[in-house]
Amino acid sequence: MTAALTWGRLGFRQQRWELILVALGVAATAIAMLWFASQLNGLRAASPGCVPPAAAEFGSCEAALNAYSQIEGLADNMLLLSFGAPFGIGVLLGAPLIAREIDAGTAQLAWSIGRSRVSWLLRRIAFIALFVVVALGVLAVTSEILAAALAPERNLGSDFAWFGRRGWLIVARGLGALMLGMLVGALIGRVLPAILAAALVMALVFTGLSFAQDRWQEGLTETHRMNYSEAGSYLDSGALVINTGLELASGEVVTWSELNERGLEVSYVDEQGRLFASEQDMQDGNLLGYDVEFAIPGARYAGVVAAVGAASVGVGLLALGLTAVVVGRRRPV
Repeated sequence: MTAALTWGRLGFRQQRWELILVALGVAATAIAMLWFASQLNGLRAASPGCVPPAAAEFGSCEAALNAYSQIEGLADNMLLLSFGAPFGIGVLLGAPLIAREIDAGTAQLAWSIGRSRVSWLLRRIAFIALFVVVALGVLAVTSEILAAALAPERNLGSDFAWFGRRGWLIVARGLGALMLGMLVGALIGRVLPAILAAALVMALVFTGLSFAQDRWQEGLTETHRMNYSEAGSYLDSGALVINTGLELASGEVVTWSELNERGLEVSYVDEQGRLFASEQDMQDGNLLGYDVEFAIPGARYAGVVAAVGAASVGVGLLALGLTAVVVGRRRPV
């Protein structure tokens, strides 16, 4: 226990300004989220028939609707901060973690007197990783509270609304970003270049991960016909729409890009979502197909979040392993 506290104090002293900056940023963001949530809930309690999810007449509820709309827009923007926070923290705390010690020469001293560089590395990362989990855990909780205030009528446990901008996926991405930043810092060995390089590498890696995630999610989609005369009846409100297309009269389902490749065009659509190539075809009843969406049902939300979060943590564990290799092979200078 004493050794853990010693390494914790050492980790804080070496990055105290970055840690204080992150703590203040997280605290300010969390407080703002809770404030916006309280304002939305307060307006809903004061004018229950005027603000969403109620459907109100604008004339009699103009003041309440205007106030609600303004706060709702700002609150929605706050959730963007929770999306970017893991990557910002990864750069700010991860990149200097090893690079600062290599740059200052303290790492070489520790390696020369220590029995294991890997043990030294794990001690160095433990306190910072715990700090990141706690800090992003606060954002994970407050982002869920704010999302619930924005959409009180929805069951967010099975709803893709604000996917990636709320909940524990924020923590998983933060751990992945932290380890990735640490790897870049260990490779470069200088603080400022490591921070700049980590931002670039992080953007490339997580963009690639996002593309891979999109391809994987395509295999989870279900096809739903769009019926404009019965809004919402064709698809549950919590679903995640991945792509759109149409179901041909023959029963074949294609995306719009595949349809264009065949040289087919859609010019008219009726309120049932039926598609026609021309006005004459619509009058004659020559159906081309039905407008459809390819979406992941909201019931799969928890499983998708778990898989995406596991992928982010997996990237972090891989980066940690590579960092151990770099530290183990790096020569003292």
